Amino acid sequence: MNLKRKLLFLLSSSMLFLSSACEDDDHDDHAHEEEVKITTPTTYTFNSRFVEGESSVSYSGQVVRNLLINDIKTQMGTDAGSGNPATLLSMMANDNADRSILAGSGLTTVQTKYQDISSSQLNDRLTAVDSYIIPGYDANATALINGWVNELAQAGKTRASGIRLDQITQKTLWGAVSYWQATSKYMSKIPTDDNTVAVDGKTYTSMEHHWDESFGYFGAALDYNTAYTDDSDRKSDPYFDSNNDGKIDFKSEFNVGWAITAAKRDVCSGCDTNYDFTKTIFDAYLEGRTLIVNQADLSEILVQRDLIMNTWEKVVAAVSIHYVNDVAADIEALIAAGSAVSPTDAAAADYENHWGEMRGYANGLLYNDFKVIEDANLNRILAVMGTAPVYATDGDFTAMQAYHTALTGEVRAIFKQTYGFSDGNMANW
Repeated sequence: MNLKRKLLFLLSSSMLFLSSACEDDDHDDHAHEEEVKITTPTTYTFNSRFVEGESSVSYSGQVVRNLLINDIKTQMGTDAGSGNPATLLSMMANDNADRSILAGSGLTTVQTKYQDISSSQLNDRLTAVDSYIIPGYDANATALINGWVNELAQAGKTRASGIRLDQITQKTLWGAVSYWQATSKYMSKIPTDDNTVAVDGKTYTSMEHHWDESFGYFGAALDYNTAYTDDSDRKSDPYFDSNNDGKIDFKSEFNVGWAITAAKRDVCSGCDTNYDFTKTIFDAYLEGRTLIVNQADLSEILVQRDLIMNTWEKVVAAVSIHYVNDVAADIEALIAAGSAVSPTDAAAADYENHWGEMRGYANGLLYNDFKVIEDANLNRILAVMGTAPVYATDGDFTAMQAYHTALTGEVRAIFKQTYGFSDGNMANW
């Protein structure tokens, strides 16, 4: 073999070797990628891709805000008519490190003070939605809620016009804080979030963290799907000691807020369609978070995001319908009894209580920028509901009957047309 042919042979052999080595390296890379992909877990538990043995899930601020909203209604019952709103205003600011978690009463818990969880507050989250003006009241949630809290402390739970201030305050907070933060704020960030590197000094990417913060506002325990026998269990006994340590951890073993509301609407003996709000939302959070860990295409992640936001909106609509039905039933009972009640009368207590919940929850529909319901339709619903309960005048029930007709006719029709709810569910939620 001459020198030229020898050189060509050696060069060819070398290229063949390098090509084979590269193919092996590519195979190893693909094998590595396959190894790091995870399957969808049954609980909301995800390990860090960056720090071995550490969790990548963190949403303490969301937990404490949900607890504060949950407990403010209890405290409003205590402070109504006391003349002193200081405790309620302090809870809004979460500025007392020694304040005990009211939801923990009677339980043995890991955390006993709100600030054991986080010093996060409600006031700054209300300020974030100051541009949203609540129709009828022509004010934002910050102004309304601060006014309602101070008014309740001075004059009692029920305004002279019949508004139950504790109910409308808490339910408006669920929308303006938890629902808005979960949907309009955090889920809007997902399309542009980085998902390749950890946030400086943290165990998670920006996309992972924003998804988790949205999940935190839903208020579900980490084992929401597996630790409870059914939806009745989730709503009536909303905690489970998953790790058997004899204590309830508010950050992982406690259901609150929207997670309980979704379960309540899933419990409906007269409904003819099972929308399964609880499982649909929780499964989508699990699947979406798994796709994020696996660095799937953004389009796949957004499918789960949109499923969460659309189903959660249906929960807000369903609970609003539930209280429309309650208010309508209360009006029927009062008219049938010939009870020409006035605001704050004992006979009007259920009516006023349900009305505050109806209007407060319906306010929440304003706060999802991705909402399905058209603004004109939502504004019409709120306009028909009005800004206070309607009463008989001098024993004449005409106005109450007209109000009942508008709620059961026009308002329910808008909800049904918007969300495609079945007649059985519309009537029985």
